[in-house]
Amino acid sequence: MPPSAQETATRPYVLVVLGHPDPESYCAALADAYVAGLDTERYDVEVLRLGELDLDPVLRFGYRERMPDNPVIARSQDLIVRADHIVLVFPVWWAQMPSLLSGWLGRVLTPGLAYSMQGLRTTRLLRGRTATLVVTSMAPTFLREGAAPLARLTKHHILGFCGITTTQVLTHGWLTTPRDTQAKRERFLAKVGRAAARLDVRATAPRPGSVDTATTIDTEETVDTERRERP
Repeated sequence: MPPSAQETATRPYVLVVLGHPDPESYCAALADAYVAGLDTERYDVEVLRLGELDLDPVLRFGYRERMPDNPVIARSQDLIVRADHIVLVFPVWWAQMPSLLSGWLGRVLTPGLAYSMQGLRTTRLLRGRTATLVVTSMAPTFLREGAAPLARLTKHHILGFCGITTTQVLTHGWLTTPRDTQAKRERFLAKVGRAAARLDVRATAPRPGSVDTATTIDTEETVDTERRERP
């Protein structure tokens, strides 16, 4: 029996963002595995494949001047606001996320939607939402110079700054090295699918501008919210 309109309206909303520009990449397969693992009778799911969008990821004026309106950015912001859980899937390149994903975050997590500032006081407007990071890296998973620093930065200083709590980080290391076997890739795909199947979130994310749920922080202090073959 299909869900009623009331049940659909109250189901948690999961947004999966593929930050790898190549639709044939291993990251693309990981995003597909996460989506396949979700219980679609329990969750509403949306997938954003950034490489397929008509998107200029460059902040042409920094934050000095507002960029022209863009329907992709407007829709992305609507999805962020609606989401109860956000999944970012991306590789580590030169200790950074792809410029496509970094630029998308810069254009989407804007003042007034993700946070607001008054002097040195910052209010986190996306509080109540959670996130999962699915990250691939050529470095060993345990190596500090691998995915870990970027995962921490994303967790604490990007998502955390806006009030989004990262609840899980899944990392596949040794990518494209001799240790990166097909069997290991398949096991990690299965691990990502199991993580999605175990996801347990509710449709309780407060919306931006909700004074009673927004959290004010001091920006002078550290924000602590402590395809199978291709790379």
